[in-house]
Order: sequence, then structure tokens, then C-alpha cells
Amino acid sequence: MTTVKLVFALEIDDSWPPLSAEGVWCEKVDDNYKLLNSPFFIPDLACGDIFKATPDPINQNIFEYNVIEESGNSVIWVMNNNELDTQSFTEGLQKVGCAFESFPRFSLISIDVPSTADIRALEELLDLFEGLGLDFAYPVWRLDE
Repeated sequence: MTTVKLVFALEIDDSWPPLSAEGVWCEKVDDNYKLLNSPFFIPDLACGDIFKATPDPINQNIFEYNVIEESGNSVIWVMNNNELDTQSFTEGLQKVGCAFESFPRFSLISIDVPSTADIRALEELLDLFEGLGLDFAYPVWRLDE
């Protein structure tokens, strides 16, 4: 298995996202890549997806990509604008079968929701913490109820 870090150029709109690029870990699969972690700012791409991309010949950034095979995983982005203690939230994520990445500098969490996660328990957890002040976005949602 060959693991590489790909850097995706991000389109900034009204000062968001706060970065111009995001690096993610991928596994090389023939001429394609398999995403190994949940992104914070890359739309339409979830952990486990296999995608085709060609790094720019000048700066090696990815400007365009096509998902070849969806993993079935979903992504939830969390913004902690109220500086809540999220330890019990992230512990709850693990209990329902989700993985997550944290980006403390911007008070963000990116949740990888596999198709095997306990969706009802996840919804209860999200509802509880939304009531406490966390904000959520669903850039990739592939789960049917």
C-alpha cells in the first residue's frame, strides 16, 4: 500500500474556508486514490471514496477530481463557535461507530459516518449538541433511514 498526502486547492468564498488548501491522506489505487481520512473543507468526498485526480504539474495541488467509487460513508462538519467542551461529544461519536478528525485552530470537527454507524443514536447525539450550541453541515450524506 502506497500512502500519499494530496493537497486540494480550495475555493474561498466570503473568507471561507479559512485556508486556501487542505492536505488529506490517500492510498494509491492503480491510477486513482482512496481517501483515508475525513476532510474538513473538500466537498463531495468522504473517507473511503476512490477518486481520480491529477496533481497540477506546477504546484502539485489538486484542482479537480471525480469520484469513481463511493464508499457509502457520509461526512458531517462541526463548528464549535461557542467553545463547548466536546470531549463527551467525541466519545459519543466513537460509541455510535463514527470516527472523527479535529482541527482545534478553527474549532472544527470532521466526522466520518460509516454505513454501519448507529444512525438513530447519532441523530440523538447531534440533536443534543446542536441544542448546546454546536453547528453542523452535511457535505456528503449517503445514508438512507
